[in-house]
Amino acid sequence: MRILFIILIFILIQMSVYADVAQYIEEYSRCCENDSYKTFSQVIKGGASISDIEKQAVIDREISQELDSRFIYLDLADCIKIALMNNFDIKIQDAYKSEAFWVNKNAQFQLLPDIYYNYDLKNLEGEYLVGGIVATTTHEVPVQSLFVLEWSTINQGKYFFLLAQTRNMLRAAKANLEYTKEQIIRDTVIAYYETLEKKMEIEVQKVNLYDRLEQLKYTQARFNAGIGTLYDVKRAQAELAGAQQDYTETLNSLRLRQAALANVMGVDILDAIYPFEIRVDQRELINPDVSIEELYEQALESREDIRAKTAEVKAYKAQRSANYTDIIPAVTLSYQNGYVGTKRAGMSPHNSITLDVRAYLGKNLLMGTISEIQAESAVVRQKKLELINLKRQVKEDILNSYYDSINALKKIEASKVEVEAANVSLDLSLTNMKQGEATFIDVIASQNLKVQANINLIKHMIEYNKAQTNLLFDTGIISPENVLKDYQLRYY
Repeated sequence: MRILFIILIFILIQMSVYADVAQYIEEYSRCCENDSYKTFSQVIKGGASISDIEKQAVIDREISQELDSRFIYLDLADCIKIALMNNFDIKIQDAYKSEAFWVNKNAQFQLLPDIYYNYDLKNLEGEYLVGGIVATTTHEVPVQSLFVLEWSTINQGKYFFLLAQTRNMLRAAKANLEYTKEQIIRDTVIAYYETLEKKMEIEVQKVNLYDRLEQLKYTQARFNAGIGTLYDVKRAQAELAGAQQDYTETLNSLRLRQAALANVMGVDILDAIYPFEIRVDQRELINPDVSIEELYEQALESREDIRAKTAEVKAYKAQRSANYTDIIPAVTLSYQNGYVGTKRAGMSPHNSITLDVRAYLGKNLLMGTISEIQAESAVVRQKKLELINLKRQVKEDILNSYYDSINALKKIEASKVEVEAANVSLDLSLTNMKQGEATFIDVIASQNLKVQANINLIKHMIEYNKAQTNLLFDTGIISPENVLKDYQLRYY
């Protein structure tokens, strides 16, 4: 009788354990039934289904606490707007443009005469030569008080070349400023997408952590019931530890991406910018039917750096040409009006007009002029070659971005198939395991496949968006409006 009682108690205990195992199987089986990650919802809400936004708020709060940073939620439009106002590269180029503006103004003012007042008082005492021949002893105090207007006319013609040089340097400075703005728009978009990529990866890995924990509970329950193996438990522990390592590494990468984004935007590096999006969408910014040659022709017309380099070439040509004026006579016209005299004899009115013409044979017997022309001709050739090289680089960049877009698009389609197949594979492995037709190793492999498939899809969508942004920039048509084409602002 005692033996029967013990057997009965043992059977009840086993039934209870098997009931726990069945419950774990049932709960774990729900984790990948659809893309809303029901297991995660069950963990944080006790089994209740919640919306994506509510789930997002929970994830964000946990990530913020783990990074010990208060998130600043911004969308792409906000980031671009702030960057254009605060970026320091833009401010530096704006200062260069201001300098070029006033240098050009100074060149324009070179045509104006110089006006000045001259007061001269001397004390002459002793012997002086009169006419360079007769010596005389005198003590006089000459005084002159004059207003002088002096005009160097067109300074041997250098005025026109100086004006052309500074005007083209101003054009180059303006183009460089616009080009820097375009660079900052691109860099902001790229940094934003890279931050968003890490945010989305973390969310996949956060859900994976909860799933791995459920797997460990499930394998532990099977082992306690005597129907599982210690190997399955240890494997589940290893998978949980590996998932934690991946999550920690991505968490660190997110913080570094946030710092990079803040730096581009010109705000405090410690500001933890956090994208508003709760999903990643591929965004077509360039018509895929446009050829590389057409994009290149557009770039030649639109790229601000090409405009800047072209203006530089013209500026250095003007600087070189100015040297040819060394052999042109220099004409200076001056007018004086005032009083001259001595302290003893008194002051008398004085008016004079002077025309001074000096003819030079260049600098240093013309050799200095010739050497300067040759040196600056070499600079002009250098600038022309830089322009050619820039155009070649632009064409290569367009080709790279063009094919990066095509490649990323193909990988997105493949990743979508991979995600769908991974979801089905995990569901089947769970079903087969419950029926004894699959092992826990099959479930782990399917889970790994699903996690990697979701991360790959995020990565390839970000790659496509970045390539499209680069293609806009390479073509010279990037702008806040073009970058934000069909952009859906603020998901929550």
